[in-house]
Amino acid sequence: MFTVKIPATSANLGPCFDCAGLALSLYNEITVFSGEECEFSELFRIESRNEIDLRIACGQKIPLDETNLIYQTMLWFSRRTGRMLPRFLLQQTDRIPLARGLGSSAACIVGGLLIADLLLNTGYSRAELLNMAVEIEGHPDNVAPAFLGDMVVGVVQDSRFEYVSVPLSEALEFTVLIPDFPLSTSEARQVLPGSYTRAQAVFNASRSALLVGCLMSGKFDALSVAVQDQIHQPYRSRLIPGMSEILQKASEFGAYGGCLSGAGPTLMVIGKQGGGIADALCAFCETLPHFWLVQTLEPDRTGAVISEKI
Repeated sequence: MFTVKIPATSANLGPCFDCAGLALSLYNEITVFSGEECEFSELFRIESRNEIDLRIACGQKIPLDETNLIYQTMLWFSRRTGRMLPRFLLQQTDRIPLARGLGSSAACIVGGLLIADLLLNTGYSRAELLNMAVEIEGHPDNVAPAFLGDMVVGVVQDSRFEYVSVPLSEALEFTVLIPDFPLSTSEARQVLPGSYTRAQAVFNASRSALLVGCLMSGKFDALSVAVQDQIHQPYRSRLIPGMSEILQKASEFGAYGGCLSGAGPTLMVIGKQGGGIADALCAFCETLPHFWLVQTLEPDRTGAVISEKI
């Protein structure tokens, strides 16, 4: 038996579309039993304990059959390595809400790869497993921080993932606002245009560079400019009632900046540690038509963690 713990992630961070994300202190855990530990005849069994706040869960359920993304990832790994998975039981404890822009799919992919690697005793390095995760996901913004922790900026070059980790300052506080409605990544991508102007490209490139510079230097006052974006947020905001009002209020309450978390609809606000922004936003959100769960999270420093086998 062993347990894998994977953090939630927030991707894009405004202008860094599909190439940056950070890990947050909200976790899914998967406890794994295999072989003779499994007292059943099926090839696998999945059990789920949902600890997602019912006010934002919207009745969504984790699939417990072959469509489960952890199982699908393990099966992909098995076929990739040419080895057969043993009988196994997965006991999932889910805290990352589905279809909210907090990396629930990335957590499943990272967890599935780590579990399959251990069950099959293939001994791949973290770097090799990370490259597999990027291959499965198609972009690195969520899976990389889920594996590594902190903030990760990276690109795929010649089928390899090249990245830089950016340690996040303890002076920063990250507040996520999770609404009571989902938004699938596919739907959020459908509203994006097929092309952009040179001015839009320059706008995002300059702010992406500024964002990384702010976070690495500790000069946070420019974050309000650095999180600006013209590639995805203006188009996705139409799908997220309350987004503009919340981000405007966050600025008035003293936040350094705010942005969509991944494809949304969750919003993330960056502020000064202990600045009281979460309480102010919570009170404001009570005036809005939809319910918003407001949580203050710490950066996760380690990424996915595997307990020792018992």
